Amino acid sequence: MTGSARLAAREPTAKIWRRAALAGLALALACGGGSEPARGAVEGATPAADAPAPAGTSRGPAPAANSGDTSAPSTPSPDCTDWSKLDPAALPPLPDTPYTALFERVWDLVRRKHYDPTLACTDWPGLRAKLGARLADAKTPEQAYELVSELLAALGQSHFALVPPEGRGPDAAAPRGSGSPDLDARWIDGAVVVTRSADPKIPPGSELVAVAGEPIAPVVDKARAARTAPANEAFRIRRAVAARLACVPGKPLRLSIRPPGHTGAPVTRAASCRAPEGEPVTLGHLQNVPTRVTHRMIPGTGVGVLGFNVWMLPMMPRIRAAMDELRRAGMRALVLDLRGNPGGVGPMSVPVGRLLLPKGGSLGKLAFRDFDQTFNVAPSPDAFAGPVAILVDEGTASTSEIFAAGMRALGRASVVGGGPSAGAALPSLIEELPGGAVLQYVVGDYHAPDGAVAEGAGITPDVRVHETRAAFAAGKDPVLDAAVAHLRAQLSSEPPPAQEGPRP
Repeated sequence: MTGSARLAAREPTAKIWRRAALAGLALALACGGGSEPARGAVEGATPAADAPAPAGTSRGPAPAANSGDTSAPSTPSPDCTDWSKLDPAALPPLPDTPYTALFERVWDLVRRKHYDPTLACTDWPGLRAKLGARLADAKTPEQAYELVSELLAALGQSHFALVPPEGRGPDAAAPRGSGSPDLDARWIDGAVVVTRSADPKIPPGSELVAVAGEPIAPVVDKARAARTAPANEAFRIRRAVAARLACVPGKPLRLSIRPPGHTGAPVTRAASCRAPEGEPVTLGHLQNVPTRVTHRMIPGTGVGVLGFNVWMLPMMPRIRAAMDELRRAGMRALVLDLRGNPGGVGPMSVPVGRLLLPKGGSLGKLAFRDFDQTFNVAPSPDAFAGPVAILVDEGTASTSEIFAAGMRALGRASVVGGGPSAGAALPSLIEELPGGAVLQYVVGDYHAPDGAVAEGAGITPDVRVHETRAAFAAGKDPVLDAAVAHLRAQLSSEPPPAQEGPRP
C-alpha cells in the first residue's frame, strides 16, 4: 500500500515487516475511550476493558464536537442465529495444542465484538469445530496462523487480519528494508506499470518485471488468487508489489523493467532507495507514520489540487493552511486527491468536511452492535463553496472511501477515477494477543447518507477514465486531467458572481 508507515532502517527486519503489515492492513482506526464503541468515534470503537487501546486511540474521552446522533441498530435477520447468546463453555473442547488458546481467543473476540451478531449468517461454531480440529496437525506457528486467517476469511470482509509475532512474518527469512524507490507501481492494462517516478532511470510507463532478481509475476499471481478481502484485485496487487519494493535506504534496488516502447528482453536499472518522507505521527500500534500534505494550483484554470497521504488528526493544521493558500491564490474549484490514501483516523473526516460543507450535513452512518451513529458535520459558513472533485483509485480505502461516499451523497462532490476504490470501509480494532500476534477485527459497518455501501464494491467514479500505459509513458495524469476538465465545465456553466455597485 502506498503511504504505508515504514520504520527506521536501524530496526530489525522482523519488526519492520510487522509494523509495515499493520500499517498496510490497519489504517481503519478507532478513536475514543470506555468499554464500548464511543459515540463520537468514527472508523472504529474502543475495546473491552480487558483489551488494549486500538491503534489511534487513547484512553481519554472521544471527541465531542459533531459526533452525531445515535440510535438503536437494526435487528439481525430472524433466519440467522444470533451467536452473541451462545455459551462457549457448552461447546466441545478443541484439541489441546500450543495454538488452541490463540485460536479460541480470536474466535470469541469476533463472536462478541462484530457488529452483526449472526456473523453474516455463518455457522460460527461449525467453523470453530472444523478449523480447530486441524490445529492438531499444525506443526509450526505459521500453520496455526494460517488456520486463524482462514477463519477470518470466512466472513469475506476487509479489515480482518492476523499479524504474526516478530520473526514470524513471511519476509523474516528475506530481509528487505524500511525504504522504497520514489515511484508508484500499479496494475494497468494487465501489467505492473510504473505510473509515477522521480527516478530518471525508471521512466513512467515502464513495465515492472522483477525486483532484486526475483520475478514480479508470482507476486501478482498470489495476490490475484488470494481469497482475502477486499475483492478489488488491483488493490491486492498494488499492496503486494509495494511490499516487495521495500528496500534499504541509501542502497540501490535492482529493478528489471521494460521501458516504454521497449519490446525486447527486460533491462536492469539500479533504482535509488529513499527513506520515508513526511512528518512522523505515532498513534497506537502505528508508529512513525510519515504524513504528507501537498497543494498546488493548475495554471490558468482556477482549479486547486489538495492531497494528503493518510487521515491523521495532527495533519489538520497543515490541511487548513493549504486550503487557505489555495483560496488566496484564486481557487474557484478544488480537486481533492485521495488516490493511494489508505484511510486512517475516521474523526478527521469531520474537520475536513467543515472545510467544504457550508451547509453541513451527514457523511453517513456507522452501525455498531449496540447502537448506530450518524456522523454529522456542522454548518460552516466560511467553508469553500466551489465545485469539488475527489480522485480515487484502487488504493483509496477506509476513511477515504467513507469521505468520498458521504460527500457525493450530499451532492457536494463528484468522484473521478480509473476504476472503483478498494472496497475496504469497515471500522475495526487492533489488539495484541497472547504470544505477541496482533489481531485486526471488524466492529462496525458503514452506510453513506443515500444508503450506499463502500465495502466490497468500492466507490465507483462518476467520471471514469481509461488509464493506459501509453498515457503514463507520455507523462500524463489522465485522471487529474479529466477532473480538471470536469470542474472547468462546471465553472463555465455557473452564473458570474454578483458585482458590487459603485460606492457612494
